[in-house]
Amino acid sequence: LAYASKLYRLLDELKQFSQFSLNGDEVAFGTIGNASCAEGMFWESLNAIGVLGAPAVISIWDDGYGISVPNEHQLALDLSDLLSGFQREPGARGGFDLYSVKAWDYPALIEIYQQAARVARMNHVPSIVHVTEVTQPQGHSTSGSHERYKSPERLSWEEDKDCLLRMRQWIIDQDFVTDEELKEIEKEDQLRVEEIRKEAWEAFQAPILKELHTLANLLDEIAATSKHAAQLADIRNRLAGLQTPVRQDVMVAVHQALMTLRDEDNPAKDPLIQWNQEQKAINADRYGSHLYSQSAEAALHVPEVPPIYSETSPIINGFEILSRGFDAMLTRDPRVIAFGEDLGHLGGVNQGFAGLQAKHGDLRVSDTGIREVTILGQAIGMAMRGLRPIAEIQYLDYVLYALQIMSDDLATLQWRTKGGQKAPVIVRTRGHRLEGIWHSGSYMAGYINLLRGIHVAVPRNMVQALGFYNTLLLSDEPGLVVEVLNGYRLKERLPDNLAEFTVPLGVPEILREGSDVTIVTYGPLCRVADEAADLLDRVGILVELIDVQTLLPFDLHHRIFASLKKTNRILFLDEDVPGGASAYMLQEVLEKQGGYAWLDSVPRTLTAQPHRPAYGTDGNYWSKPNVESIFETVYELMHEVDPAAYPLFYR
Repeated sequence: LAYASKLYRLLDELKQFSQFSLNGDEVAFGTIGNASCAEGMFWESLNAIGVLGAPAVISIWDDGYGISVPNEHQLALDLSDLLSGFQREPGARGGFDLYSVKAWDYPALIEIYQQAARVARMNHVPSIVHVTEVTQPQGHSTSGSHERYKSPERLSWEEDKDCLLRMRQWIIDQDFVTDEELKEIEKEDQLRVEEIRKEAWEAFQAPILKELHTLANLLDEIAATSKHAAQLADIRNRLAGLQTPVRQDVMVAVHQALMTLRDEDNPAKDPLIQWNQEQKAINADRYGSHLYSQSAEAALHVPEVPPIYSETSPIINGFEILSRGFDAMLTRDPRVIAFGEDLGHLGGVNQGFAGLQAKHGDLRVSDTGIREVTILGQAIGMAMRGLRPIAEIQYLDYVLYALQIMSDDLATLQWRTKGGQKAPVIVRTRGHRLEGIWHSGSYMAGYINLLRGIHVAVPRNMVQALGFYNTLLLSDEPGLVVEVLNGYRLKERLPDNLAEFTVPLGVPEILREGSDVTIVTYGPLCRVADEAADLLDRVGILVELIDVQTLLPFDLHHRIFASLKKTNRILFLDEDVPGGASAYMLQEVLEKQGGYAWLDSVPRTLTAQPHRPAYGTDGNYWSKPNVESIFETVYELMHEVDPAAYPLFYR
């Protein structure tokens, strides 16, 4: 959030977006407890803010504990001592202004926060305010009291240092008001607060009580003609006797009533059934909507624009296609900001941004340190302030470092706020098929299950990847695009409309048609499976090869189901571990799309081994699906159908 202010101040092309900033004159305030300062995420965040020179004021509330664990078990030194290395020196690059203040010292708090905010706002110098001697007059949560772990001496100290009592005494000492006058004010306030509490509770309960009343009337109407009148009366009375009913109680009562009436053909229960369905729909929206955008700018509403090729369309390396595409994005939209490890000066480890920092400036295309968590945090804040960040995580493995903030903060944002807040972050990374233990994993099941709320695209080549970037930039939603790591120097034809063409989300592409077996896959295995299909064709087996293109969303129009109806046999193929994304795809097609009824053979999955890919070419061969293993898996399906036509010649 703070870094966006720096960009709005320094980039002239962003001055037009005055709805998001007043020349960068904003301060982002952040707070954290002392115990959480033991976590690496905290230190990574401070370092990133200091490097970026972002106008943030960070408050650390220090009560000396982390729930029951005192600071001596949390931190090697006093926090102010640990933080002292961040103190900026006059004329030096980066750093913070550091402050330490007692929580109960109201005048000092006012003075320090005014100064910290003023310097951050005017000069974009961040501050850390270490607030000590914080008291916690109640337990950390409703599960326990602080009296369980604090000594009598500590409890007495906390009573003496209570900020409210100290503030009250300061008001009296300053002659703003007398003790008697304060008592009268406090008495009035207590009454008013109780009124507010009562009003709030009644406002919360009113619609629930209305629903309860509606259900009671429905039960009475059914009971008038039902042989189960006594049981329905019991359900009604139990519900009416609840002191603080919630909607769950109402729906449980509905289910009990319908269970009671299951053997009775009574038309009077039809209104109850209809009301039950209406309430399910209302509550699905109330508690479960907006996991993905429901606006006109949702990614699924972006129209498909196919790539256009001509006789003059050049055939170039995959990384060059991306570079030209990113250049077009940066040129047409000043809100696009790209950053990541080695992305700026070097242009990315695979040259997808080659030369673009020199052309667009080091604020539009910038390098970051090795700090995946704060690369994502930086992107989320920028996106919430109207920018369109492309945050590069160098390898798919490294997304694991950022997974918590992606899952907790980014994927849930629209759902938590029912579409009130958006952060259309594009996370760019690469992975899958590479030789070696690291940088070669394919943890897609982990990502697609932990990142519901983020679109996940798995393009098979760089033209497809570019189309997904174009689509996501036209939407108001976040997306993760996983490029094929060994595809950057493969030749592809550059679309003439590289800046305009889009690839739709949730729409698989049939790469080759066949009638015997459907193979469903994505990413790098599209090419491997196509080679296997060539071999299968030589023995008379015609494969229908489908690239799912996106895992979230998955096959919205049931194209795979249509293929299965034709072939009656299916193989789900990927480089994830057994039971990973292949099992996810299998459930989508067989269970959700109803493909189970069309199977003539057992559905198969072919995946990588459960361990990390072993080192070297041979390790890669025996760790992941290859042409031969794909051939044998499909061939054995057909051998089961007709052993004579397809004898097992290899074993």
